Amino acid sequence: MRSCQLSSLTSIRGIGRNRVVSLSATFAFFFAAGLLATLAVAKTLSTGLPQEKEKKEHALSWAPPQVDAPVPSVSATPPCSLPDVLNQAGARANELIDHLQNFIAHERIRYKQTDRDGAPDMTLAAKFDYTVDFEDQSGQLNIHEARTPLDGTKDENLSELLDKGLPALALIFSPALQSDYEMRCDGFTPWNNQPAWLVRFRQIKGKHPRTMTMRTTMGAYPLALKGRAWIAKDSGQVMHLEANLVEGVPVMDLQVNSVSVDYAPVKFQAQNIEVWLPQFAVRYTDCAKRRIILEHTFSGFELFSIRTDQVIQKPKEP
Repeated sequence: MRSCQLSSLTSIRGIGRNRVVSLSATFAFFFAAGLLATLAVAKTLSTGLPQEKEKKEHALSWAPPQVDAPVPSVSATPPCSLPDVLNQAGARANELIDHLQNFIAHERIRYKQTDRDGAPDMTLAAKFDYTVDFEDQSGQLNIHEARTPLDGTKDENLSELLDKGLPALALIFSPALQSDYEMRCDGFTPWNNQPAWLVRFRQIKGKHPRTMTMRTTMGAYPLALKGRAWIAKDSGQVMHLEANLVEGVPVMDLQVNSVSVDYAPVKFQAQNIEVWLPQFAVRYTDCAKRRIILEHTFSGFELFSIRTDQVIQKPKEP
């Protein structure tokens, strides 16, 4: 049995209420010779609510983002102040912790696994109710994702194939993690017709990577990341983020681990508030002679809790 497991493990100060934070988000996938031997080639599992009509979906194709590629639409006007952009983005990253744990959503997952020549091994699709929770233990804040399968999700191996933690990837811009990366602002460019700054980031050479770690039976291997993000010009919200490995890990035959995540505002009419939440994420992984495409689509957001700060004043003297 061979396996490759990607983990994000961060132990830092400064995220939300100045606590020591342990952010644990796992990007996990599973290769097992015994499992693949029992699955028919191009096996397909379609799940979800029986009454829902599935929209025609695009085919999953191998197209990892190339974060070093130039973006033709970037302009030097207006000028970009990197400290100001990172200050705003840092504040929004801290808010993301509260936002993520205050909603429930429907999550549609599609999974495709092939060999490196493109021959299919396995195709899966499923739907879940998705929630995120943050557990505070002795000053350590741990992220937990919960997926409740909707009717029709019966594959007992599915949980081994799912990744975790993609929605929290924008925490790269938290004040406590920014110092791990060389960052630069390329300039002004729109994203989905919204004004944005294009910010590139790259793990500082010689500094221990804290964002992502590859774990195998041979040990743990911290992975250096590089990437780019489109950050809203006025608010500092990360609207789109892409990340690649700085370099592969030959000892485990990890050649590619690329991620693309979209964020967008969600309006909750009843509470008359708007929060930014993940809408779409896809990961491309080439490891142990297998290529994986894992796509997440979030919809049907419902706000289920609102945190409030209560100020208790000393009673007035009679």
